[in-house]
Amino acid sequence: MTKYTSFDYSKVPFQFGLCAAADCPHGETCLRRLAYDHVPANVIFPPTLHPGTIRAMAGKCKYYRSSKKLRYAKGFVRTTEALAVNMSGKFRYTLIGRWGIRRYYQKRKGETLLSPAEQEEVITLARQLNLYLKDHFDAYVEEYDWG
Repeated sequence: MTKYTSFDYSKVPFQFGLCAAADCPHGETCLRRLAYDHVPANVIFPPTLHPGTIRAMAGKCKYYRSSKKLRYAKGFVRTTEALAVNMSGKFRYTLIGRWGIRRYYQKRKGETLLSPAEQEEVITLARQLNLYLKDHFDAYVEEYDWG
């Protein structure tokens, strides 16, 4: 596991199920196994899948989660600033309708990351309003998909 030496266990969501099945054929690429391998000693009872449950699935684990990082966007202020004034309300209210007002502003400012699917929503909506930018987002980060 040397390629994951920078794994930060503090980013693992509270109740994210870990996997302790050492003999799992997907263990090398599973985020649940990776997180389990990095549990710090001060976490006395981590939430862990029972190894018997994993064995009973005979290699077809429904709890598998890829350890490949995804590209998340951080903020889309540049998009909101580039919109024509008469289109900005429609853009804002459409996304507020999907995400709620608080989540909209958190995502807009970059306080909450935008998943690849949410990025596509922003781009599609902007294009429907005739806004075509080279880049719609303020920054990007590579993160695990804890979803």
